[in-house]
Amino acid sequence: MLIIVYALSLYLLPLALFVWVVNTSSVFWVLVCSPLVVLAGYGLFLQAILGHEGFHFNLSANPLHSCYLGIATSSLLPGFCVTGYFVDHWQHHRYSNSEKDPDYRLFSRYHTLASRIMLSRLVATLRYLQATWRLAFGPLNTPSPLPLSAIEVQRLARCNIACQAGWLSLYGLVIWRIDGLLLGFSLSLAVAFLISAVNAYQEHAFEAGHQQPPARSRTSRVNTWLHAGSNFHLEHHFYPAVPCWRLPQVHRHLLDTGWYAGRQYLLEKRFVRSFRYACSRHPYRGNTLNDKHP
Repeated sequence: MLIIVYALSLYLLPLALFVWVVNTSSVFWVLVCSPLVVLAGYGLFLQAILGHEGFHFNLSANPLHSCYLGIATSSLLPGFCVTGYFVDHWQHHRYSNSEKDPDYRLFSRYHTLASRIMLSRLVATLRYLQATWRLAFGPLNTPSPLPLSAIEVQRLARCNIACQAGWLSLYGLVIWRIDGLLLGFSLSLAVAFLISAVNAYQEHAFEAGHQQPPARSRTSRVNTWLHAGSNFHLEHHFYPAVPCWRLPQVHRHLLDTGWYAGRQYLLEKRFVRSFRYACSRHPYRGNTLNDKHP
């Protein structure tokens, strides 16, 4: 519950403060306070991370309760259907960076910064939405290897669609009632979209000479605060059942035991530098060790 409160606070508090500034101050102060929408955008992006954690069964001791919590929170991000996303995500963990990895097949096709920012996340979002709709109203079957029954997956997908509709309706109501909220919410959503667009490449894009990394971790404190620990993506691939807020402890353990010796390119220690991996010189990784030893 603390991680849910943290993510919601990072989203709602900066957004509320920005809206207050819009309604009470001059254009100059609105521009000065514009970084608030960046914080709110990271908080909105964290709602998707909560959905991810929910379907990793990390939000509750009861797996289904964890999924429903993930759906309720992640649906705050308009258009993001975590149920359809996680059908792919199980395969991503099983076949990381290989031809069987749906993330590799999707994200490796985009090579320029513009296409990665403008297209990759849009296509992925539509794909997850379509998958959720099929799971909710299509033939009753359990997508392998999802460890849930077919009827449980169907109910989760239907709940996901209902939560999306519910949150969108609430957004429409409060935007209509509160002046300035449309501007703040639109800017925060745009920031969240950009963050999610580059995130896949920050985690899985490497220079051509790097032969074996399955993922990258971004280890700066700023990353850890803004991503609630999910920035330790390499550790997540090693230990997917560890909640994101405990991954920094896993990282420190791997450092203390010397595992990273000679593997420092798996780490990015600076916050700003981590965005360079979205550019074309860093292809989304394929042909790693996982291809040779699936």
